[in-house]
Amino acid sequence: MLKKLWLSYHQWYIKYSGFSNQSEKDTLSFFRDKLFVSILILTLALGYFSYFPSTGMAILLGKWSVVYINTLAVLVVTILFFNKQMTLKTKKIVFSVNFFVLSFVLVIDLGLNGNGTLLLFLLSILMTLYSGTKAGVISVLVTTVFYIIIICVYYFEWVDLRFFEESSFEVVLIVFINNVLFSLLTVFSVSFLIDQLHNALLKESQLQEELLEKHKNVIKAKERAEQSDKLKSAFLANMSHEIRTPMYGILGCAELLKSYNLEDEDYKEYVSVIECNGKELLDIITDILSISKIETGLMNITKTEFNINESIDDVYKMFLEDAETKNIHFTLNNFIYKRDFIVNSDQNKFTEILRHLIKNAIKYTSEGDSITLSCSLDGSNTSQLRFHVSDTGIGIPADKVKTIFNSFYQVDVANRSTLNGSGVGLSISKAYVKMLGGDLELESIEGEGASFWFSIDIDLQND
Repeated sequence: MLKKLWLSYHQWYIKYSGFSNQSEKDTLSFFRDKLFVSILILTLALGYFSYFPSTGMAILLGKWSVVYINTLAVLVVTILFFNKQMTLKTKKIVFSVNFFVLSFVLVIDLGLNGNGTLLLFLLSILMTLYSGTKAGVISVLVTTVFYIIIICVYYFEWVDLRFFEESSFEVVLIVFINNVLFSLLTVFSVSFLIDQLHNALLKESQLQEELLEKHKNVIKAKERAEQSDKLKSAFLANMSHEIRTPMYGILGCAELLKSYNLEDEDYKEYVSVIECNGKELLDIITDILSISKIETGLMNITKTEFNINESIDDVYKMFLEDAETKNIHFTLNNFIYKRDFIVNSDQNKFTEILRHLIKNAIKYTSEGDSITLSCSLDGSNTSQLRFHVSDTGIGIPADKVKTIFNSFYQVDVANRSTLNGSGVGLSISKAYVKMLGGDLELESIEGEGASFWFSIDIDLQND
């Protein structure tokens, strides 16, 4: 409750005085001014709170000088508080002089039994805080001069002061000397602490500026890298398209050449080599074009109605001959309950997913190994189809499982020369699976094989 009242009171005065609009000040000066404003606000509130009981007690005791000086001090603080025209520097001077006068009167009138000496001690600390070391030392010097005058008056009996009768000369002298020494010690201690805090703030500010500059450089580097990556992807996409066009012409001519010199076996073999390598190169170019579109966000989904079982059979037959050539057991386990199972999805992307996974499995298996393609409705979600491609090939090392889906990445194996391909098949497959509403997952044990499975969303078009 008190905290909320203080914050609202403080914020109101900051707006009223216009202090928040000040500028062109170094950090330490700004915080000294801010501290003085807070001291002024608190002094007014506590001053009025303590004025009435202290003044009433002074009246009862007949201490009219205390009544007058208390009233004058409170009026001065009030004027400083509400005056908008006076600068903060002037307010600090008037505030300090006001409390010097109050302290002097209290010391003269009440002696060591009053709080005048305590006010002088506190005033030296406050002046050090809101005006600096020089002001603090000046406050101690002013206090010292005042004490010297009091000692001289006491010693030479120039004026008969009441508190001289209550304390001996030695006691007054010791108290005044101790007050001056402790005030001076406190001023230098507070000044040292403020300087250390100021240096720490400057260092922190410098570090923040350096950190901000480094952050800006990182952002610029990131933007340059992203721009470079986009340019690379755009270049690959453009070049892949430009290369793929003449490749169709080469493959078309190879198809025509197959009808000539049917009796020449060498001729037929050369044409076959041209055709096989041309198709392989076309697949690589197509994959690079696809990954470029994926990375640049240009790949779209085109949904159509198609028979999912026919697409599965087409992919299976496409790779069955390759598997038999390597003497690999390739098995299809289709558990989709209806033969004419019509779905609404992107047929080309679905086919590409299976094609890349099966092609990858054949690549990393050898004679006597097996590959299994399983298809079924997801038991927990009938609007999804689940597919599983497993093999008993070389498997994937545990430290490569997380990076296997990175673009242009291939598992390191001893006989690397037997491998081919662009290394983007799994990246494309994973991206396509996400586009179709699922996620591609992997389990593998090195030397025992690998298993990939994924689910895709389907819009059923069946009765």
